[in-house]
Amino acid sequence: MPDRYVGRHLGRFRIDELVGSGGFAWVYRGWDPELDIPVALKVLKPQYAGDEGFESRFRREALTASHLRHPNIIRILGVGRDGDAVYFAMDYVPQNLSARLRVMKTIPEPLLAQIGIDVAAALAFAHREGVVHRDVKTDNILFDDHGNALVADFGIARASSVVNEETATNMVVGTPQYFSPEQARGLSLDGRSDVYSLGVTLYRAATGVLPFTGDDWYDIARQQIEDAPRKPSELNTTLSAAFEQIILRCLAKQPAQRYDSADALRLDLLSLSSRTDYSETSTAPYQPAVTAPISSMRVRLARHRVVIGTGLAAVVLLVATSARIRGNVVTPGTTGMIQAPPFTPSTVPVQSPVPPAVLAGTTPAPGPRIDTSIPAPLSAAPRLQIFVPADAQISLDGRSLGRGDWRTDNAPIGSHWIVASVASLPGCATARDSERVSLARGGVSAVHLAPQACAMLTFNADSAAGGARFALSTAGHATVTGVIPSPSLVLPVGNYQLRVSKPLCAEYNAEVMLRPDSTVNHRFALICASR
Repeated sequence: MPDRYVGRHLGRFRIDELVGSGGFAWVYRGWDPELDIPVALKVLKPQYAGDEGFESRFRREALTASHLRHPNIIRILGVGRDGDAVYFAMDYVPQNLSARLRVMKTIPEPLLAQIGIDVAAALAFAHREGVVHRDVKTDNILFDDHGNALVADFGIARASSVVNEETATNMVVGTPQYFSPEQARGLSLDGRSDVYSLGVTLYRAATGVLPFTGDDWYDIARQQIEDAPRKPSELNTTLSAAFEQIILRCLAKQPAQRYDSADALRLDLLSLSSRTDYSETSTAPYQPAVTAPISSMRVRLARHRVVIGTGLAAVVLLVATSARIRGNVVTPGTTGMIQAPPFTPSTVPVQSPVPPAVLAGTTPAPGPRIDTSIPAPLSAAPRLQIFVPADAQISLDGRSLGRGDWRTDNAPIGSHWIVASVASLPGCATARDSERVSLARGGVSAVHLAPQACAMLTFNADSAAGGARFALSTAGHATVTGVIPSPSLVLPVGNYQLRVSKPLCAEYNAEVMLRPDSTVNHRFALICASR
């Protein structure tokens, strides 16, 4: 029974009460004494905890998800087993989109656009890290105390699917009402499947109903594959033609006809919500944002934050003000930029640039710095915040802004190139991070950059290791492979899992820790069978 864990500790976490139950796990509210915060714990039900294959994959996928560090992804605090309980702990966030829809029935378009931006940003980050969610739905979209949307349960559906494939059980993986057509067919999935499921979620939140329903999940899956959804505007006449177009593109049956990435979807939502004439009843013609394929894992996500309260009064306030506090961004490396439509009046006054003293001043003390020059009217001057590590040097269009976080309420209108860098070893590819941002009148933009120092790794192995293949893997960076002996490697700092293999030899596994500007000489020997 699920109550047997209440009052117990699992690892360091105290279990206080049962708050929910899913297909394979119970959900509890608990407490983390180390961080002194409430937590949510998912504990595998006994029939799954006793399955060695399921347990190992559940823990591995939860561990993988714990490495996804992003403002719009729920933070996983621990993964483990305690006695017969297999669990993972995460931040306790009691609000979710399903609960809001039970109260509000539908979400106003400006607020829903912001939710879509947040979720698409989380998915884009996870996809670049090689993780497909597989179960995006209203239950898995949570809200923190500031109203930011957070995505939960990354990787858990994959843990179920692997066991399903290997054990030939009849377990339903994911939620049929949110299945992509390829998921319903049992085909291999990529990030475009999550884009479809997010489209279903937006449809549900915009109209109050799901695009496909039924009593039999096989029939729902058939509808996902074969049937066209009813137009959202037929169910919600206040929905703009632009937003409807975005939802229906997400729901295209063929993956190639959807957005090619969650980031492309995010940019279209940003373009829509940054229009000065944005309104719930707008039917003006809409041109999607110009995007290019993502060619680098180092694309950074600009943040546009709106503080949302937990009560309906705060939601009403957000709806009333959201159209006036948006900004524009562009993807680094693209040739097209998101442009707001003409303002009224159409003549935009020329704005004074950021004062030279601010752009080229001496290095300030660590921490956020405020531009103290006299700002232009807030209705005209863009506001810009740049968040970086404390030791990172920032430049704007080649002009130094100093070190650490930076802010101005009087940024120059137009397109700008922002660079953050940290001192590191020569050849460190991650020591520099950059993003191009487009600032429009009245816009609010936040840029997060994360340059990372490197360390040097060398291998010192016995002669038996000659010709062996090695692989170094860590969350957040691509796997590095090679052959022993290997030249010295310059790698981003962090903890790496090293695996060395060679025919007729026992596989060697170890953890390698790289610290900034250090040189690690890793010694090891292979145990090989005599020929």
